[in-house]
Amino acid sequence: MNRPRPRAHIRVRARDPLLRSQIVERLEGLGEISVEVEASTTGAAGNGTHPVDADVESSTGEPFLTPRETEVLGLLAEGLANKEIAARLSFSAHTAKYHVESILRKLDAANRAEAVKEGIRRGLIGL
Repeated sequence: MNRPRPRAHIRVRARDPLLRSQIVERLEGLGEISVEVEASTTGAAGNGTHPVDADVESSTGEPFLTPRETEVLGLLAEGLANKEIAARLSFSAHTAKYHVESILRKLDAANRAEAVKEGIRRGLIGL
């Protein structure tokens, strides 16, 4: 059975096993994330000086879009083709195609319309 690739990875560190399990239980209920648990014997330090009861660190599964990719995504939302994107941004159609493919991969989109929809959902572009 193929599990969908998580959109985010979260690392949980906590001294108290009960607190740790409660945090993990709530995070796992969110779906589309992977959770890694680390037992902390010394306690996490939130700002490097004061120990805290728990520390939760998150990272997205994919890197964010570059500023240029965000610009291209905005032009995709306008319905522009690769040649039109290339002309608007003063680079080749091949470069436009490369940026579009990178956007599709990073947003896990099957086509341009899905990429625009995901870009709007994530707040990367406006309407």
